This record gives sequence, structure tokens and C-alpha cells, in this order.
Amino acid sequence: IFICQIGYISHFMYYYAIYDVYLCIIMSVVVLVFYMFFYNKIFAITFDENFAKASGMKTERYNLLIAIIIALIIVLGMKLVGSLLISALIVFPTLSAMRLIDNFKGVVICSGVTSVVCAFVGMILSMCFETPAGATIVAANLVVYLGFTIVSRIRGR
Repeated sequence: IFICQIGYISHFMYYYAIYDVYLCIIMSVVVLVFYMFFYNKIFAITFDENFAKASGMKTERYNLLIAIIIALIIVLGMKLVGSLLISALIVFPTLSAMRLIDNFKGVVICSGVTSVVCAFVGMILSMCFETPAGATIVAANLVVYLGFTIVSRIRGR
């Protein structure tokens, strides 16, 4: 349980059942292991699926695995922010990372870090200012996106 104090007001805010926390941790580890183990295949399919198919890769199998992993991420995210905001949480970190980074691996790492940081900051801010968690996390993602856009324009990109 997280306690947020603002002035003289002390109140308990959101907490998740221990089962939900363990489920999110386990599924996050599964997604990370999957991604690290199949990085080259995922890169080949997302960069040029026709070339990957021509080189003998079983693209249908890997596309199915990618779809399953994305579905798991969406389901876990829906528990946090709801079904309407999950698309923003998937899109904003990637768009933000693409403003500054030119390579696939860098975008994936930066978008993952951005997503985690924005989720953490959004949850803390939502607890302290008593705003909806999902909307606050998306607002944090929007601020990061605007910041990355400004930095990329300053860099001339």
C-alpha cells in the first residue's frame, strides 16, 4: 500500500492484490525473455517480412507469437488503465523513442524504458493529485513525447 501525503492529508490509495502483482511480474519476465531470445527473428519479420519469408523463416509462426505477446501486454495493460487508454500506452512510448533514435534495437529499448518511467510517474502523480491513473499515465507519455519532439527538432532531425 502506498501512502501519499500532501500537507496534512494522509490517505491510502491504490493497491493491487498480490496475485495481480505476481502475474504482472511473471508475464513481464516472459515477454522480456521471449523478446531477447527471438530478437533477430522479430527484427527480420518487422523490418521486411517478405525477405524473412524468402530466406526460409517460418514467418507465420513468429507472427503468431508476436500477436500472442502483444495480446498479453494489452490484457495486462487493461488491468492498469482500462481498455480505452491501452492503445495510447502502446503507441506513445514508441513514437517518442522514434523521435530520437534511428535503429530498431534502440527504439525498442528506449520505448520500454519510457513506458516504465511514464507508468511509474503517472501512478505516483495520480496518487498524489487524486486523478485517474490511466489518464495521468497517458498525460505523462504525452509530456515525454512533446519533450522528445522538441529535442529532435533542436537536433535538426
